[in-house]
Amino acid sequence: MRWNQRRIRLGVLAAALLVALVAMLPVTLTPGVRARLTGALGERFDSDVDIQALRVSVLPRLRVSGEGIVLRHRGRTDVPPLIGIGSFTAEASLFGLLGRPLRLTRVRLDGLEIHVPAGGMDIDNDNDEDARRAEADAGSASRSPLVVGQVVSERAVLHILRGEPGRRPRVFEIAHLSMEDAGSNDPWAFTATLTNPTPPGRIDAAGSFGPWNASVPSATRLDAEYTFHDADLGVFNGIGGILQSAGAFEGVLERIEVTGHADVPDFALENVGRAVPLTTRFHAVVDGTSGDTTLDPVDARLIDSPIVARGGVIEEAGEDGRTITLDVVMADARIEDVLRLAVSTPDPPMTGALHLRTRLVLPPGDADAIDKLRLDGSFEIATAQFTSGNVQAKVDELSQRAQGEPEEPPDRVASDLRGQFVMRDGVIQFSNVTFSVPSANISLDGRYTVRSKALDFQGTVRLDAKLSELTTGVKSFLLRIVDPLVRRKDVTVIPVTIGGTADKPDFGVDLGRAFTPGD
Repeated sequence: MRWNQRRIRLGVLAAALLVALVAMLPVTLTPGVRARLTGALGERFDSDVDIQALRVSVLPRLRVSGEGIVLRHRGRTDVPPLIGIGSFTAEASLFGLLGRPLRLTRVRLDGLEIHVPAGGMDIDNDNDEDARRAEADAGSASRSPLVVGQVVSERAVLHILRGEPGRRPRVFEIAHLSMEDAGSNDPWAFTATLTNPTPPGRIDAAGSFGPWNASVPSATRLDAEYTFHDADLGVFNGIGGILQSAGAFEGVLERIEVTGHADVPDFALENVGRAVPLTTRFHAVVDGTSGDTTLDPVDARLIDSPIVARGGVIEEAGEDGRTITLDVVMADARIEDVLRLAVSTPDPPMTGALHLRTRLVLPPGDADAIDKLRLDGSFEIATAQFTSGNVQAKVDELSQRAQGEPEEPPDRVASDLRGQFVMRDGVIQFSNVTFSVPSANISLDGRYTVRSKALDFQGTVRLDAKLSELTTGVKSFLLRIVDPLVRRKDVTVIPVTIGGTADKPDFGVDLGRAFTPGD
């Protein structure tokens, strides 16, 4: 009996000691864990570390939690903290907390914010690229003191700071991030969901990040594939459509190469024309230090017309926002595909083979794209025909009469059209425009207002035939008197005007110029 009582007392005492040990363990572990975590974070990210609050619990499992973690890269206070964490919870084993490297099995972050300094900001000689590269290599080669089996973050924000003082950073909102073996010296596998602000849409990405380059954070490598869902182009005033894109990107944070495709099945110039399908294949280089993007090339297709563009999206000095500048070539294209964007009628007013070259500039700002778009180029339209029966009939008749055969039924003829153009403030100014059909040539200069579709052109019609040969009977006899007045160098010259709209053009003869001497 006494032996049993003694065993009971020993059991109670052991349980009490165990409870006391469990109760004291967090108190005992907390200072050491704080010191180990602070040291590991500081070494891994080459930063001064401050942890506002940290707690260790052992039931129901070993857990570390805390708030207000701030990492300042190399102690710098002239830039935002490299990493800020609102709160975190971490699971670990006792050996993981006490061993080398410090190992955490799973970490959940809330309110993660990262500010990546631009390349070259972290060494004495910004112009010494060899020194920067050597430091970057050294930063990625050191043995990691911290490894996390899985990191899960909600509502993170990544800021890539700019190389030029005063420039706003590039900001990426990461709604969800999951990363494996974070902190190790091998690339960290990740999946992420980002919210793209402009144009608004969701980006899903999966790939590898790192290992983190402690010396030059902007030299940390990134390789992934992405999909961009349901981006609404309507946020850019003057255009519309829903964009879908997919591709891959690779490089380092300060210079990322992107290859992919983007499709807009309902691309449109708002309040101007009709929605048409637009597809693109592109290669781009994103400069993380400036945020500028070089596009080389962009292979696009508007309905069935190929487009090749090269250029960039650049933030010019003194401008709030980025300017799109592209050199665009359309070869073996169709004018009817382009006109569908510009006119709202079911059928485009003209068909034909199009060759176009232009410099396209779209500056930043709140104005509609049509009003701020700038173009400067030239075009050629071969074998053009008008879809309007009335307009084509006039062209056919003009060609027939120009050959001196006014009574012959006109054959359907093709036209050749070429010229130069400059677009500013929603108005296209045309110059040296020539329109040719058999035995007749029209030269025009004028302007086209995109929104109202208003035409305002002046020019001349040059005919091989005499004016009196364009008709028969009494009219032909009377026009013989006029022939010498409009006949110049064996060519009949008739000044003309074109007004009205693109849908309903109005052709006229400028009588004031018709009888003015000179060529």
